[in-house]
Amino acid sequence: MHGPEWTQRVRRGDASAYDALFRAFASDLAAFLARYVESPATAEDLVQDLFCSLWAARARTRIDGSMRTYLYTAARNRALNHLKHQRVADRYQRAVGQSWEPSDPSAPGEAALLASIEAQRAIAALPPRCRRIFSLCRQQHLSHRQIATLLGISVNTVEVQMGRALKRLRAQHHDSFTSLSGQGP
Repeated sequence: MHGPEWTQRVRRGDASAYDALFRAFASDLAAFLARYVESPATAEDLVQDLFCSLWAARARTRIDGSMRTYLYTAARNRALNHLKHQRVADRYQRAVGQSWEPSDPSAPGEAALLASIEAQRAIAALPPRCRRIFSLCRQQHLSHRQIATLLGISVNTVEVQMGRALKRLRAQHHDSFTSLSGQGP
């Protein structure tokens, strides 16, 4: 089975074509991504997410070239988004860790837990559309174009909503950081 035929069958909801697609590409994609993320387990998770997203958005996903090219490009984008997210999380962790003065050895773990809870609260407080777009981008690692296609909106709308989400989250992070460190604005 080749590109256009696979694409059409998956798009129509043919589970056997989807299964064959997964079996044909998943292993090679995981090996490809492991070179980016330096973790076979993370690479496998990213590939699983990619195929889940492909199935969930199968009727709306437009694949202009070959299925192989689409999958490798989407996989690489997921890996790059994962790495970008990891860098942000590491920076945030360092900032929170530096602002916390532990009185016992378990305090850094507590600081990370508090930061995670605050981040979850801040995300939950976003307006529904903004929260949905943020979640698709940062948690499901979809590109702005993929989100626009999935939601039937423009890429510009996705970018504006992501900008709003990040602005609110940064403001919330600043407020949380100053309250943790005891420093005023």
